[in-house]
Amino acid sequence: EGPAETVSIQHESKAATTISQHEFQEASQPLIDRAKDLVQQVLQRCSSSNSGGGGGGGEIVVVDEVILVGGSSRVPAVREMLRGMFPAIPELCVSLHAETAVAQGAAIQAAILSGLVPSSELRSAMMLDALPHAIGVLLPDQESYVPVLAKDATLPAMGYARFVLDDIAQQGVTVVAVEDVGNKKLERIGEFNFLLRRLNKEQLDRLEGKQRTVDIGFTMETSGKFVVSIFDENDPEHLRKKRRYQAEKRRGGINKGGTIGFDTKERKDDDDDDDDAIPLVLVIGCVVLFFIYVVAKMSFHDATISTDQ
Repeated sequence: EGPAETVSIQHESKAATTISQHEFQEASQPLIDRAKDLVQQVLQRCSSSNSGGGGGGGEIVVVDEVILVGGSSRVPAVREMLRGMFPAIPELCVSLHAETAVAQGAAIQAAILSGLVPSSELRSAMMLDALPHAIGVLLPDQESYVPVLAKDATLPAMGYARFVLDDIAQQGVTVVAVEDVGNKKLERIGEFNFLLRRLNKEQLDRLEGKQRTVDIGFTMETSGKFVVSIFDENDPEHLRKKRRYQAEKRRGGINKGGTIGFDTKERKDDDDDDDDAIPLVLVIGCVVLFFIYVVAKMSFHDATISTDQ
């Protein structure tokens, strides 16, 4: 059954008015046009992110589903506008409760703005298919950073940035990963330490007067797993892994979010420390049991000898 041609509205003051569907659509058209412009801006931003932000015609964005959220999504003109923008989608998704979804989104946004809840804890409540914030490497001034993963990058996302070492013979690198949560605020994701290969005399002589660089790579998977990797072109093992990775990629054996797998470190929550302790406890337990077994066997052997005598 189609929508009613006219709607009667009565206020608590008993004042009443009648408005036709045509009049309502005319009055709401400016808002619908604004909503359409907003959808087009989002599609353009996604297209720009997929093409690397190069500015020249980005990739075509394929939309699989349009989910209606908010009470205004029930307006027939809004649904008609969306069907016109996404003709390839047979049905608009109305499975989410319109008002509840808005309330949940408002609660998540309030938690983000408050700064009291770490972003890592909010991810479980968010339906993430793109990065909400840019992620990069914190610089020594503690106020600026080098972006590695761009905001709105489609998940899984992978990127890297090149850095010059202070000393060609330095022994390691510490990477502090941060999120740009807005308002000039950087939130730490974690600190990752890597050992560098010790260069031989021939390599040091070759680099004398030159710069030694390393590539810091970030990977954010759809599950929220965050991996930091490092590539040093002076490390033969890194070069072998890079060649193996490139060969796998040519054969199509690595998906978009695959980790390069040079030297990698994953972000760990506090609970992960307990998980790491479990194997150590098992090893200690096995050693103790083996010691008891040896002592018992020796005692039994001595008792047998005494009996025989």
